[in-house]
Amino acid sequence: MPSTLLERCTAYAVRLRPGQMFSHVTAARLLGLDLPRPLEEDELLDVSAVHPAGPPEAVGVRGHRLRRRPDVVDLHGLPVTSALETWCQLAGIVDLDDLIVIADRFVTDLRMPEQQVRDRVLTAIERTDPRQRRVLGQALHEARRGSASPGETRLRLLLVRGGLPEPELNVPLYDDRGRYLGKPDIVYRRQRVVFEYEGDGHRELRQFRYDVEHYERMRDVSWTVVRVTGDDLRGERRMRLLERARARLAATSSAPRAAR
Repeated sequence: MPSTLLERCTAYAVRLRPGQMFSHVTAARLLGLDLPRPLEEDELLDVSAVHPAGPPEAVGVRGHRLRRRPDVVDLHGLPVTSALETWCQLAGIVDLDDLIVIADRFVTDLRMPEQQVRDRVLTAIERTDPRQRRVLGQALHEARRGSASPGETRLRLLLVRGGLPEPELNVPLYDDRGRYLGKPDIVYRRQRVVFEYEGDGHRELRQFRYDVEHYERMRDVSWTVVRVTGDDLRGERRMRLLERARARLAATSSAPRAAR
């Protein structure tokens, strides 16, 4: 009995008609795009057909009818809408910040000049449903190159929307003798404050030990390190974190510069 998403898609693939493909949430999961946890556990398969064909109808399938033939890639022998097509399809399914998380990944991971990436994303937006163009355009506008995880993206959005300046993202820092200090997630160089988002991977022993050494190197040369977890980005703790961030940046260190 198929259990994983890939196994279920492979089992259903024999029923695909010419011109049909996996799309939307199913495609996003197959492609490894970051989604809200409830969608990562979605049991239905998204399968699309192109107009004038009707949407597929079957038990366990969520059918869609597309206005035009989308860009499709072969993934494990399955026809799957491309990452950009899938991102556009997610508009109206996930919220703005979820779209920005994926857009951050596009502008960061694609190995080409950033403006070229943005132009490609904009072209994909212009080809999509007019009703979704505004939110997709806003997501692209708020996307930034340099974010390395969804948590970092959400932290950046909280800080900037809270009125703080745009930070540098994952840039290498050195002390005045040229010794490497690390690549903090979010850097406010003038105020000498960095924010580090600590996901579950930071619990691993080797990473934990590296983090301790990294933070101490930063503090030794008068940088303030603010450590953030996923809980700080939810509920009332979001506002407490924002207040703490404002206070840290306001208390600009008067110590001599020791890093560059």
